Amino acid sequence: MGKYKPRVPRGLLIAIVITLGLGIIAGPLINALATEEQLAQNVLLNAIPFILIFVSIILTFIAVIWAVATALNNKISNRIHSIIEGALIAGIVLGIVGMFQPWMHILFKYGFVLLLFSTLGFILWSHVTPKREDRQDEVSSFSPG
Repeated sequence: MGKYKPRVPRGLLIAIVITLGLGIIAGPLINALATEEQLAQNVLLNAIPFILIFVSIILTFIAVIWAVATALNNKISNRIHSIIEGALIAGIVLGIVGMFQPWMHILFKYGFVLLLFSTLGFILWSHVTPKREDRQDEVSSFSPG
């Protein structure tokens, strides 16, 4: 097999760059054009840069999911896929336990980080499909009776 480079749709990459650029430009531009009174009264005016940057972050995560899924789909064995999925679920559970224990603040901090990355990893991994098992032997041995 030749090398296959996963391709993310060009429109998605353009949307990421445009929303990120607009988000970076919008903050100083809004501060320069709006008065203090307008900024104090209009919450959405203050939120525009945050929303644009947040949308670009979400679009970037979608692009990463797209690239990983196209690179790994039907190439990972069922066993490895379920091991990684189980590890991510265990990370989610440990993150929740770390966040809700009342004894050590450091476990809260690391529990949150573990929960965040395990959840993001699980979302990404849920888009990867494992290799199909060849079930031809079972199908050919079945005879309707």
